[in-house]
Amino acid sequence: MVVKLSTPRPTFVYQFTDYNMAVLSSEYDYANLGETKPMGSGPFMLKQMTSKESALLERNPNYWNPELPKVDNLGIYFVADIDARVSMLESGQVDIVPFITPLIKDRLASKAGISVISPYQEHRFIAMVVDEKPFDDPKVRMALKYTIDPQILARSVAQTELNDGFYYNETPILNSMAEYKEIPFRGRDIDKAKQLLSEAGYPNGVSVDLYYASDHPYGKELSQTLKELAAPAGFTINLKGYSRDVYLSQYWLNVPFSITGWGGRVDPSMLLALAFKTGGSWNESHLSNAHVDDLIDKIAAEPDFETRTQYYHELQQWFHEEGPLLNIQVPLLIALSDKIVDYRHPMTMLPQLKYADIVK
Repeated sequence: MVVKLSTPRPTFVYQFTDYNMAVLSSEYDYANLGETKPMGSGPFMLKQMTSKESALLERNPNYWNPELPKVDNLGIYFVADIDARVSMLESGQVDIVPFITPLIKDRLASKAGISVISPYQEHRFIAMVVDEKPFDDPKVRMALKYTIDPQILARSVAQTELNDGFYYNETPILNSMAEYKEIPFRGRDIDKAKQLLSEAGYPNGVSVDLYYASDHPYGKELSQTLKELAAPAGFTINLKGYSRDVYLSQYWLNVPFSITGWGGRVDPSMLLALAFKTGGSWNESHLSNAHVDDLIDKIAAEPDFETRTQYYHELQQWFHEEGPLLNIQVPLLIALSDKIVDYRHPMTMLPQLKYADIVK
């Protein structure tokens, strides 16, 4: 296979680790067949699909590695309610339940035969739309940032301490990445936040609706804590929680203030053009800034790691000072039956189930 690129992209190989990457026949009608008769070259094949309920997969006998996958059949159940999913695990109906909450983790701690792992952190981006009031004014964005106390967020949202599986910054880069720049936190300052709101024309405070997925881990806790932290400065935050499918299909990208779960990327540049460059298809803050666009292009094209890292650092400094983003980094929690061995869940967001096996 030959891939021709229209622009230099020295880290292009990492695109093949992304959950959105697939190699399909040019003759395949993905638009009409993608959800009912999927195509691919992976370790499993679709055997049966019941819409919105379940999918049954079977081993691909033609997979390139004859030793994989380890299991012959794989069942995936689409169950929105987290408590129902965990009950299925406890009763032995399923073996793996991702995206559990810290409270459920604590509940399962005393359950024999069940373990909880956390392979990495996920983003929860709190995005402020820059082409609508009130967050079109950078002073309002900065005022919100001055209301934040990351330690309170860590304890309220994830029942942990800051920097113990829970991290905070105001840039798109995970703290765990090599490209991350450590920027001193400005500190919570309610008087400064009030001053900035007044200078922006909101001496009596400002009201804004915050949209989020109420059934996605950390959504309810994060939205409520943000509301309470921002209130003393004059922010009235009206919570608008919806199921994740409704939130993503009807509200995300179309509202002025939102919380969205984003997975990390092995190469952070994969996320930048998608979410923060002018015209990016998932640009939830509607950001359009020539300096940011230029840095994103330089990051994508620069072959030297040290030089590329300097561009990353410059970009993060801009986001810290002017950006429309709060980056809450929460642990991905996965509950597993102890019967499962060699479960792998890299930062690609998709578990490598071809390696997983069941102890008889």
